[in-house]
Amino acid sequence: MAKKFKFKLEGLLKIRKFKEEQLKVELGKINGEVLAVKNRIIQLNEEIREAYLSQEATLQSQADGQLARFFPYFIQAKREDIKNQENLLYSLEKKYQKKLAEVSKAMGESKVIDSMKESDKEKWRKERDKKEMEEIEEVISMRRNFKGHSL
Repeated sequence: MAKKFKFKLEGLLKIRKFKEEQLKVELGKINGEVLAVKNRIIQLNEEIREAYLSQEATLQSQADGQLARFFPYFIQAKREDIKNQENLLYSLEKKYQKKLAEVSKAMGESKVIDSMKESDKEKWRKERDKKEMEEIEEVISMRRNFKGHSL
């Protein structure tokens, strides 16, 4: 029975691939956070636009001064929130770039061991094929000898 291929570093390869997948999951989470922050910035800008429209409508109607004084504070608070979101976005993008570098390093480490595995497997396959050919030639030779002696 033919012996099955066994790679000596299979455990290490599995660990490195697992680490690579974990880093990819973390990268996806960071990307999701970036998208959420960008959507929040868009939402805040839309709220500011709606506040301006509401202020225009309020000023055209008969409104008291208390309501008119509210709008600048509201808009200022929204703009400060946008600045905070932009700072968060900047830090998330830095974190994303760092994680991306980690992922590519982990992929490289996995690739090195994977190529070693493929190389070893190819050597094993060639040796197995060579042994099989030798066995076939031996059987053919034995048949020839057997046929030659039986005549």
